[in-house]
Amino acid sequence: MGRMEEVLDLIKSGVWDEREIAERLGISREEVEDIIRILESLGYVERVEFGSSSCETCPLKRICHGSCLRPTGNRAFSLTEKAFTLKK
Repeated sequence: MGRMEEVLDLIKSGVWDEREIAERLGISREEVEDIIRILESLGYVERVEFGSSSCETCPLKRICHGSCLRPTGNRAFSLTEKAFTLKK
């Protein structure tokens, strides 16, 4: 399994923090950010802004209150339907 798949699997399992993903995989946070950008360009994740329509349909809406937003730049992302159809 490649790094992109590992990052995507961690995100699917609920690990959203880039720092935690980096620690679990033993790679730098910058590499995680690059991988997420690639996943975004391939259509597996999409950037969202707090209060967007993606937040409205999020299953964590009741407990999140935007906590997935990063203090550095307020970045957040969500998985797309394509991410769940990826075959291993």
